[in-house]
Amino acid sequence: MTATSLAQSAAVAAPPIQSAAASPGRTWSISTTGGFTLTGYLPPWADEDPSDTNVPLERLSVTLIDLAHRRPFAGQRMRVHHPARTGVDGQAGGTEESLFDGHITCYPYSENPKERAPYADVRVVEDFWLSNLTPEDLTDLAARLRAQADRLETELVPMLEEARNDWFTAHEEPTGTAIPPRLTA
Repeated sequence: MTATSLAQSAAVAAPPIQSAAASPGRTWSISTTGGFTLTGYLPPWADEDPSDTNVPLERLSVTLIDLAHRRPFAGQRMRVHHPARTGVDGQAGGTEESLFDGHITCYPYSENPKERAPYADVRVVEDFWLSNLTPEDLTDLAARLRAQADRLETELVPMLEEARNDWFTAHEEPTGTAIPPRLTA
């Protein structure tokens, strides 16, 4: 197996693999137990070097397919209600969670062509993700979040204030936590 045959294989088609001496600058390197070494471009935004040594030659294609460049990004911390989780008091629990965090990722030798260029994965909350987002998708997501934030501020805040005012007017209890019973004849 040669570097050329690996690069031309349908399952491993990706940017060309460079020889160890061909690429100045930041690179990753994978050396096999048979003395064969491959190197490739390591982008400046990648937070880890996927280099490896002593990879069995028969595992080289899997190692290349799994090779990833990644950069995480932070989200917004918010309290999230978990109806399936209850505390010792039997009440549904809530926790502080990070929303809309994620990572920029690239699998240059992936079997999925969409993963061979950098893309973003955004975790909405827990195990709910928006995946394989292109720059256009991320721009669209940002616009939708801005529109939702604007809607919350311009439509829902006044609606909530009106609902609370109505509630407190109809109920004497200032906290609004209990509905006093009314007896009718």
